[in-house]
Amino acid sequence: MSNLKIEPLQLSELDDFIRIYWAAFAPTEADMILPMLYPRGLTLDLMTELRARLLRETEGGKLGDTCFAAKDSETGEIVAVSKWAVNLHPATTRAEAEAELEQVREARFGGPAVEGVNRGLGEAFLTALVFTEWEIMQGRPYVGLRNLATHPDHQRKGAGALLLRDGLARFADRLGLPVYLDAGAFGRPLYEKHEFEVLRDFPFDGRKYGGRSEGKHWCMVRPAQK
Repeated sequence: MSNLKIEPLQLSELDDFIRIYWAAFAPTEADMILPMLYPRGLTLDLMTELRARLLRETEGGKLGDTCFAAKDSETGEIVAVSKWAVNLHPATTRAEAEAELEQVREARFGGPAVEGVNRGLGEAFLTALVFTEWEIMQGRPYVGLRNLATHPDHQRKGAGALLLRDGLARFADRLGLPVYLDAGAFGRPLYEKHEFEVLRDFPFDGRKYGGRSEGKHWCMVRPAQK
């Protein structure tokens, strides 16, 4: 799609952001964690909580500093979204990683409980997420790609790649930092085309916690570019 533009996400576009990544992650063949965590689907209560969670994670007014949208230049329709994090002072010890886990847990589950949430699966996933990232990055400053999703109606047309290249240039290459991410089956080929390397399988199996599938992911790193 040659008629796309990348813009910082606006507060008024928060619902579009949520709907797009839900639509991208919900299909069974995507084998993602999110629909296993919330098996009742994108209910009104869940939409309210996901809005609040994104604002907690981005400190509200800083939403556009880390979240971006690929838009159709003519219609303004958002077709893909991304969320990044720059970690200049990562955990260097297990105790620091445990403290970080508590912060992540509060951001994820600090709001009102959503009916039907698989909390056990969520806790296990967050623990694996934080400690695996800590083990791999070993206290080095880095950029994390937290979310990259294209609406199913617009997939495989270049929107995700455009957002990925924008974020790599905006954060990683400007700062000279490596990039860490957890890739699902749909995303891995795109990341491999952009110099990400698989370091290990992500140590999580959703079936152990009542999930519909394994939720297969890979831990990938793109080295700092010189």
